[in-house]
Amino acid sequence: MSLLARGNTRPPPHVPATRSRVGLVALLACALALPSPAANMDPHMIQTFGPFTDEFHETGGQVADWVARRAREHFRRAQAERAAISTSDELAAYQRGVRDRFLASIGGLPEPAPELGLVETGRVERDGYHIRKIVYTSLPGVHVSALLYVPARLEGRAPAVLVACGHSRDGKTAPAYQRVCINLVREGFVVLIADAPGHAEMVQCLASDGSPAVGLNTREHSRLQLAASIVGRNIARYFIANARRGIDLLQSLPEVDPGRIGFTGNSGGGTLTQYMLAVEPRVKAAMPACSFATRESYLATGVRSYDGEQNLFGAISGSLDCTELIAAAAPRPVRIGAAEHDYFSLDGAILAYERAKELYRVAGAPDAVDLVVAKDESHGFSAPLRRACVEWFVRHLQGREVGEVEVEPAVERAETLQVTRTGQVLREFPGSRPLIELDRDHWTALRASSAPALSREELVATLAPDTPPSPLRPRRTARSVSDDVVAERVFFFSEPEIVVTAAVYRPARGKIRRAVLLLVPDGTEGQQPFAEEIRDRVGSGELVMVFDVRGTGAVRMHRRNPGSGLAPRGTEFRVANDHFMLGTSLAARRAFDVTRALEYLRLHALADAADTPVTIVGRGWPAIYGLLAAAMDGNVANPVFSGLPASWGEAFAAAPENPEQIAPSLIVPELRGRADIADLLRLAGGTRE
Repeated sequence: MSLLARGNTRPPPHVPATRSRVGLVALLACALALPSPAANMDPHMIQTFGPFTDEFHETGGQVADWVARRAREHFRRAQAERAAISTSDELAAYQRGVRDRFLASIGGLPEPAPELGLVETGRVERDGYHIRKIVYTSLPGVHVSALLYVPARLEGRAPAVLVACGHSRDGKTAPAYQRVCINLVREGFVVLIADAPGHAEMVQCLASDGSPAVGLNTREHSRLQLAASIVGRNIARYFIANARRGIDLLQSLPEVDPGRIGFTGNSGGGTLTQYMLAVEPRVKAAMPACSFATRESYLATGVRSYDGEQNLFGAISGSLDCTELIAAAAPRPVRIGAAEHDYFSLDGAILAYERAKELYRVAGAPDAVDLVVAKDESHGFSAPLRRACVEWFVRHLQGREVGEVEVEPAVERAETLQVTRTGQVLREFPGSRPLIELDRDHWTALRASSAPALSREELVATLAPDTPPSPLRPRRTARSVSDDVVAERVFFFSEPEIVVTAAVYRPARGKIRRAVLLLVPDGTEGQQPFAEEIRDRVGSGELVMVFDVRGTGAVRMHRRNPGSGLAPRGTEFRVANDHFMLGTSLAARRAFDVTRALEYLRLHALADAADTPVTIVGRGWPAIYGLLAAAMDGNVANPVFSGLPASWGEAFAAAPENPEQIAPSLIVPELRGRADIADLLRLAGGTRE
């Protein structure tokens, strides 16, 4: 027989309605085959909620709805700010604000390497052009593998285009990216295409045998971003640094006109194109493809989370949508490429384009921004978009109109275009550094800093909501009474429209010596592995409250995508990243829920025994929420935690030993590396088990 009975609202018919015949101690002991003073077991004493919070509330969508409501507030504010711009001076001030907020969001830009360190490893000759296989240095120890397409016959200096790769294991050698480079070089452009971090020859997390330690492209980006988030950064800063150094390279070439530089990219490369428009004035024309849609449209979809470099902290709260990034470049020419059947919403692309066009109109150049839609195409740098790309750059960087374009030219085998002998720049060049080490260095410097330790007041100011807490008004949905225990199911509102739930067990007789707020994986839905602990605590005179923070246990979120648990691309992953874009974290909001549970215990469960000590016991991944809450509260009696990482510094290993302890829903970017687990334990007065 299962220990847990779901949705029990009354004892079975043969038991009196207010009191069962045996106690919780006997129940749990029998269920676990442990010695017990009682002979029978009453499974109705363990409290688990029935559907829809015992039919009191539908809570599966409440966390996503919370995100959407707050996002809408920011979207309305951003729209009002844009609508108020009517002069070139106001537009210039707006553009400066976008750049400043963007740079703050990614943690600023790193200092480039003092020398380009350009190395050519080979050359491929083709009719009308050749391809140089090159490596250049963007940051100290960071090498970038790239291909340089150069026309065979040039009359004077030529315009150049930098092509940014989208998410592809093949990086620069993916057929669609080869084709756009060939299309451009045949029209007289010098073209540079580089691998992005995590792609092809630039894998950043390598195992000892040289294989990818955490996967390629999107999976590695998520891993790199997790570490960067802990120190308040975004890995976009490194993508931008590599691209800016690529422009340095192009401008250094005798074949290139340094004043005529274009930038394009598809998918993740299209995102990078938008970023470059916001921060790099040397980009004179651009075309982002299959990457352009409002964040409103993203939130409305069930799509998996944006990629690591796309999940900018404060992107929504700080008005850093694609409209703002494009408008920051006005009046420079920008063509937006979209696909009719892309998961980047076409409706969102059209809306963002129309908004950007209004600001281009203020800049006096309404025709300098353009939208082209590839009919009957899905996500990708398709033939219609490649032709539109060539057409745009020929018009704006060469001052003419393009003729016929062979959009499906023959491409090279990936091996033909491999730049390095080993296949990875990290293995090829002594002293090469993976990007995760740069953020680890920053973490180490922060930990060694002589700056004052984070205080409780600073922690509260950083993590607590900026609105006064609302009344709890707790309600009980079920109650069972035995000779030994009173067991209840309760819920209250942690904040408006956020319901949290708990199973509360107290001794039926005698004074309660201590109240324990117990946080376990899956909360009230996951009590069975902790049944013995609950039994022993109640038997020794403790009140035990098994608590569900938002989105867990009885208030578990509806699934938003195929992933599960804390795994990348799952619901927790998506919703945690959505919180980051609001300038907060799911961990901080859940820690706030725990502070509200402490309030419930002190003001309601222990209303007649105010001097009863209250503690927190955290087990497994929810322990971090209890630790944060205890550190903010300061009056929790000797809290105890198990399952915490030794340090958030573990995130800076290429393949951490305990990845389940460090996930987007378990970290707090708001702290920007100012506190580690040990600091929080000190503030909480807590210990590990």
